[in-house]
Amino acid sequence: MSDISKLTKAELIAEVERLREMYEQCSDAAGNGKFDEDELFELAGDAEGDELFLVSETGRFVFVNDIMLGQLGYSREELLGNSLPRIDQLNSRAQWLGRVSNLKQSDNPDVFESELVAQDGSIAYREVTARYLQYRSRKYVLCVGRELAQEEEDIVPKDVKSREETLTQMTSDGVMIVDTRGNITQTNAVADRLLGVSKNEVIGRSCTDTRWRLVDAAGSPLGIADHPVMISLVEEQQVFNRRVDMLNHDGTRRSMLVNAAPLYDAEGELVGALGCIRAFDDSAERGDQLQRQRKLQAMERDAMKLIMHGGSEADLERRFCQLLVKHGDYPLVWRSVTEEKDERLHLSTSAGVESDYLMKVKIRYDDSEHGRGPLGQAMKTGEAVAVADTLVDPTYEPWRKQAERSNLHSLFAIPLKYDGKNYGLLTVYARDRNHFVGPERDTLTITAGLLSYGIAMRKQQEEADAMAEERILEQKMLAAVRDRVPAAVAIFDESDPFRCISASGAIDQLVDEPYKSSGIEGYHMTDFMYAIYHRDLYQQLHEAVSADEAIGEEDAVFTDWQGEEMRWTWSLEKIPAAGGGQKLLYIAVRNDQEAAPSQDPAPSQDPAMDTASPAVTPAAQAAASSTAETFTDADIDNDSLMLMLEFPVIGPRAKMETRLKRFFDEGIVLNANAAAMQCLGVDPDDDVSSVSTYFGDEAYEEFLTAVLTGKESGMRLSLPCDDGSARECVAFFATEGKVRQLVMLAEA
Repeated sequence: MSDISKLTKAELIAEVERLREMYEQCSDAAGNGKFDEDELFELAGDAEGDELFLVSETGRFVFVNDIMLGQLGYSREELLGNSLPRIDQLNSRAQWLGRVSNLKQSDNPDVFESELVAQDGSIAYREVTARYLQYRSRKYVLCVGRELAQEEEDIVPKDVKSREETLTQMTSDGVMIVDTRGNITQTNAVADRLLGVSKNEVIGRSCTDTRWRLVDAAGSPLGIADHPVMISLVEEQQVFNRRVDMLNHDGTRRSMLVNAAPLYDAEGELVGALGCIRAFDDSAERGDQLQRQRKLQAMERDAMKLIMHGGSEADLERRFCQLLVKHGDYPLVWRSVTEEKDERLHLSTSAGVESDYLMKVKIRYDDSEHGRGPLGQAMKTGEAVAVADTLVDPTYEPWRKQAERSNLHSLFAIPLKYDGKNYGLLTVYARDRNHFVGPERDTLTITAGLLSYGIAMRKQQEEADAMAEERILEQKMLAAVRDRVPAAVAIFDESDPFRCISASGAIDQLVDEPYKSSGIEGYHMTDFMYAIYHRDLYQQLHEAVSADEAIGEEDAVFTDWQGEEMRWTWSLEKIPAAGGGQKLLYIAVRNDQEAAPSQDPAPSQDPAMDTASPAVTPAAQAAASSTAETFTDADIDNDSLMLMLEFPVIGPRAKMETRLKRFFDEGIVLNANAAAMQCLGVDPDDDVSSVSTYFGDEAYEEFLTAVLTGKESGMRLSLPCDDGSARECVAFFATEGKVRQLVMLAEA
């Protein structure tokens, strides 16, 4: 014993308890020493019986006479290491503590019936008289027992077995019967063999006793809340095919399947539970597991094929969810996506017989009650989250009732991520509890990664296609004004050194050789910034990047390398780019002379430009139409018209009144030259960015109807003018996400 002065309070209490136990055990093998059997019988008074035992307040045996040991068949050491509630089928620990509490408050003894489990598993029926007393400075409960006579019809000859006993002994499964406290009262030989202990060591002990070495999947001892027999006993329901592991002495594991059911007496009172144990390798469930593994392998194989040949993103996600339902027998699989400035998880696609469940719940990923669930957690952390039981998991409380109605008892939520980008969430539900573990979880994680890759590749392809379409549109726009409009038009990247993406033919008047002949497309501003006005343009591009509005100058003087002066009016502004970001649009109109014929620039290196159809001017479009009136020089104004609008994309089922309202509420004018303003009667001092400034009159209703329902770029439109005439234009459309742009051009 260590120095008492150095012990903590808790250690000192533990030491005192240890000394008390040693004091109680200070008796010889015959039970003499501090306990005197004759003296105890005198204290028992007129209690009937010859079996005498002394127990503590908790029911632990501290003294047992030889007669009781002979009747029950236990050795003295076995019984002194046990307690009365453990071997008494009629008195649980709670009932015994209640009796002791009553004895403390009364001087009268308590007489009760007892069914003691003998060492061989038989039942000894006794009437026990208990008295609470102080004996040699300690408090005990003194008990005297006598054999209780049974009714004649209850006596069954020892050589006659009941049908239940016969089935218990003949079945190939291990059978274990426990009382209402979970203590084992009966086992068959198969159960003893599976547990690896003798029957003497099993009877009277708890089914969760650590000597059975039962563990969960993580290797931790199997507790009451996880033991199938205790679950059946506490919840009073049947448990099927619950898998548990048992540690062998060499550290390896043996897997067993346990089925359990509660037991009731003739009056319907719960009297215990029955557990059937079977080695997992010998079970039909082992065959089911192998079949499941084959299905998971097929799932992974077919998912790989689908990623390679799945079509569009929408087609891929739909067929992917259907594939999981087919191979995994899942009642519900769905993909959720997020939207900007909205912390809800939106349904993108789903599959399975319980898809209606998604119409009855709302799921978020914020800090609200509906955002702290497993799906919200998976979205916020970027880590997969599994729920073993939706009916008991505290994070699933907001959706528990609906999940129970739909019989969805477990789920696995997997974030879809690739190359640092988030593509939503894949969530899979199962009907049984604790489903997504082991190979099932690993396979779903791999297939979700394949889906993330497939979605990312398709989005990249869509962006590339959109860029190609934008390039074609830009080329059509430039082709429509080339050699027709006396203006130099160029589009630059928004970042230094400002690569020229496309340019009209008139731009050659602003550059020197060799770019005058070859064109400037594909070159950077720093490549051809020789003249003074080039350096000015370089600085102006920098200014336009940080400016909120368009910049420009009227009648500016440019001097080329030969010293000749030119007067140009120019503007520079930012325009949206496909796939996000912006570009810089440069437009310059020469004021001191007519536009000189320009040379066509060198062929573009962009494949999209090479495959674009030949440019068609607005006049040619109008002349080719069978319903168009013939154009003459008198019908066309002197100045070319150019107008650029941006308005929201509206669904095809929306009424025209809704389309017009959203057009006026959300539409903006990106650019309009002087000819467009003159045609539409717009005063430059008015709000030239509002579409209502241009199309506020009823005269434009037919024109706007054609604009809002137009689909094909290059369509011809008749634009009413302020003076009552009409201007024939060619319209080019470009759609990016929820925004649509319209560019209208009319030749001079």
